Amino acid sequence: MIVALLVLVPIAGVVVWAFFRLSPSGAQSSTVLRFNLVALVVALALAAAWSVRTYLVMSPTVDAPWWPVISVLGALIIVPLVLGLAAALRTFVLFRRSIGPSQH
Repeated sequence: MIVALLVLVPIAGVVVWAFFRLSPSGAQSSTVLRFNLVALVVALALAAAWSVRTYLVMSPTVDAPWWPVISVLGALIIVPLVLGLAAALRTFVLFRRSIGPSQH
């Protein structure tokens, strides 16, 4: 568990930092900010859903004391994964720069 935390916490920190720091510069800042906030809310909602699911599954078992640990480890995987996917979507699909001559 300690090794997992020592690996996942820095990875999550770097991904969250990079997600907000490396936003596309050519797009409108309000649109990018709105997309970033929606992506963050989705990531946190999925992490919260994971925690609730883990509690509901583990609370009636003998492993009940471990549900907070499993929830944190799951959240440390879910949040960077969702933000990484959102960054790829943001960069390569939504706010990509046009390649080649302009079609205007």
